[in-house]
Amino acid sequence: LSNLLIRRTRNHILRWYGFDSETHRQIDPSRFRDYQDGRRRAYVMVGGRHQFFPKRELETVEYSIEETYQGLYHELREHLGKARKGQPVKPPPNELTYARYGLWHYVMKEKQKKEPYTSLHRAGSNLRGLIRILLFKWFESSVYAFRETVRRLLAVHRHFLEALSQGIVPAGEDAQAILYEPNQDEEQDLMDALRQVSGKYNVADFDLPRLKEHIAHDIRLLERMLELIEPVTPDRDAKLQTLFGRLSEKPLQVGKKLIFTQYADTARYLFENLNPGGVRQDIDVIFSGDKSKVRVVGRFAPKANPEYRFTAGEKELMMVVAPDVLAEGLNLQDCDKIINYDLHWNPVRLIQRFGRIDRIGSEHDVVYGFNFLPETGIERNLGLRQKLHNRIQEIHDTIGEDSAILDRSEQLNEEAMYAIYEKKGSQLSLFEEEEEFLDLNEAEEIMRQLRRDNPAEYGRIAGLRDGIRAVKPSVTKGLYVFCQAGRYQQLFLLNEKRGITSRDIPRILGVIKCDPELKTLEIPSGYNADVMRVKRQFAETVKQRQAELEHTLSLSQGQRYVLRELRVLFGLSNDDEVKIQINILEKAFRGTMTTAITRELNHIRRNGMAGKHLMRALTELYHQHSMRDWSERRSQRSEDQIIPKIVCSEALL
Repeated sequence: LSNLLIRRTRNHILRWYGFDSETHRQIDPSRFRDYQDGRRRAYVMVGGRHQFFPKRELETVEYSIEETYQGLYHELREHLGKARKGQPVKPPPNELTYARYGLWHYVMKEKQKKEPYTSLHRAGSNLRGLIRILLFKWFESSVYAFRETVRRLLAVHRHFLEALSQGIVPAGEDAQAILYEPNQDEEQDLMDALRQVSGKYNVADFDLPRLKEHIAHDIRLLERMLELIEPVTPDRDAKLQTLFGRLSEKPLQVGKKLIFTQYADTARYLFENLNPGGVRQDIDVIFSGDKSKVRVVGRFAPKANPEYRFTAGEKELMMVVAPDVLAEGLNLQDCDKIINYDLHWNPVRLIQRFGRIDRIGSEHDVVYGFNFLPETGIERNLGLRQKLHNRIQEIHDTIGEDSAILDRSEQLNEEAMYAIYEKKGSQLSLFEEEEEFLDLNEAEEIMRQLRRDNPAEYGRIAGLRDGIRAVKPSVTKGLYVFCQAGRYQQLFLLNEKRGITSRDIPRILGVIKCDPELKTLEIPSGYNADVMRVKRQFAETVKQRQAELEHTLSLSQGQRYVLRELRVLFGLSNDDEVKIQINILEKAFRGTMTTAITRELNHIRRNGMAGKHLMRALTELYHQHSMRDWSERRSQRSEDQIIPKIVCSEALL
């Protein structure tokens, strides 16, 4: 399936199957930009009818995060800390050290480069930054999610400190699972369980006083943070109250609403406050792994999911709260309004969420996306762009160099953030795929169009010699190399450090695609060396494949018998001439045999021929059937097929 790609994005459908809404002519795929950024509209023909995607309308919902945290935002924000390298000797007075997530920094220097501590270093190298980023996201998501997270971390840190006091270093997956187990009734039972799974690390190999000092420091700060946020009840939660206010206004006042959040704690908090006691049957919540997903989807979007059958007493849902479990692969276009309760760093999730209701042929002409944006007290009189600038800078301060550890869909995209929160819904298509894919069908269609419209240029391209080089400006920086050996072909995409990042054909084709007017740049230094390095790696792969093919070649029973006996004879012989003869025979009788030779080999097997008699019989067959000639031809063909070459390459600058 490596060459199979199913595409259903708005861009893909309109680009390749769309018609201009004014001229009613089919869209030229190479001139799709006007449709992508919303300057022109397009439709597709479905059942003989013009079908449009709905228009996207974005609305920014501003709320005061300062008021949400009762004026304590900056103090709490300071406690979360900023990106730092290494582990400080003395903990910053008002910042978490995240010591529990960077244990390698507390290993004695003479032990750091020895196992199991080198593995501990690899496992925890990114963990501190990731935990800090997640805390920052929970902090923005909801008071409840942040409070519950702090509460859990506080309990775990207390258990961790007690374990250290009892000579246990609770590190590793098993220890983490025990630490996070709910309802730990007996402290000593917990310590006994941790001791059983934590023998891998010797407490004497750690700078225990410093580690305990930093863990105790983090416990004090977590206690302080919990003390600050405990009094923030739902009626004092400015973000939640802002949601209530918007739900009472048009257009959210009527129709179906889908509220998205990244975190289950926030989803639970919203549901419990939107539907106190669960008395309303038209509001529901769903979590990841929830077996009731089919039921919730059917009740929420019965028109889009007509196969669902309501049971007695079930009512149609008008509002659903969900994490991203509903963001992919479901038809929810009965709904025309989504609310994104968390701050967007990247458009990928937003577009996935929109995709549930943004379907071609929808009965809604417009679909709405309401996006919550926090502001601090001092920003109240600033313009939207300045507030966005401040949020973006705050994110940069938080993640620092740890941005590389985030999944692509989580990484900050400033341009997209401005488009989202400045209500440029028509421009979302520009970010539908940060990295455009081009499947083989599309690539072939481009070449067919070229052959039809410009046969001379098509002929020039078809006649290009192997090894052609090019340089292209690209958002994706690195190198593309196309290698071939016989019928085996492989595409490589390398990053700036020349590590291979992909062999996926649609992804690579999307990266190297360009307009015909684009001119090549000057070849950078080191280009040829980089390409040859890829070729050598490809050649090794080809050798391995060839060896596997030869090893798995289907042999007849007669062949297997004579080859096994030849190996035995080779091991028993001390005569170099005999060994050379055996090698020649073994090579000749390993390939594809004619029917006549196969019959003779089966006869040899049935008679149990071995030793010198076997050698004599095989030698006669070898000469009688001129096996030397076609064995050499077969060997030559095999060598011809496995010669690796560079078809083309391109630097991406």
